[in-house]
Amino acid sequence: MYSVKMALLDAAFRKGIDGREVFPWIRNLDIRFEPPKQAIVNNSFIKIQTEPKDKKAGPAFISSVGFREYVFFDGELAIAIQTKELTEQLVFLLKELLLHLHYLGKRGSFLQATNQEVRQELGESFSSYLGEPASFSECVVMQYLDDMGPKATFESISSFDDASAKMGRDRVMKTVFIPYQQKRASRDFTWYSREKG
Repeated sequence: MYSVKMALLDAAFRKGIDGREVFPWIRNLDIRFEPPKQAIVNNSFIKIQTEPKDKKAGPAFISSVGFREYVFFDGELAIAIQTKELTEQLVFLLKELLLHLHYLGKRGSFLQATNQEVRQELGESFSSYLGEPASFSECVVMQYLDDMGPKATFESISSFDDASAKMGRDRVMKTVFIPYQQKRASRDFTWYSREKG
């Protein structure tokens, strides 16, 4: 949820809209996901360049090893956003901003919009939060996903401000149930599917 909201703020800036104006209603959006039918997560150790602890002496970057998970999706990732609390004008702006999303997160997970539609109900193929009444599919994967807290300020989430985000206030972790079942796993990969059997 956090990365979608940050991407919406980025899209607003690229459209010439001040992010401070749209931040309050973007922060409060209720976002759910319908994962693709299949997903394979590859576990990889890769060589990366990092800044040294002592930045004054030596090279600007040093070679290191980092753990990365790369996900291959088979199908489409659907993002559902609750618009009941938004005015008609804000819904129109949200639809525009969503068309300008080309990545989520800072590691370059690229995406492309295919269509937009209005639904009255989401069904069991979408994610749900712990503690809310929901109809689950037969299998779910529990995951902790970060979101913006209701008291978060624009300054606290901005990379260009000195204020730092506090966990529990500006960034909150939510327990999310994703309608996946683990089909197979090894040290190198995990295969998830929404299909039964």
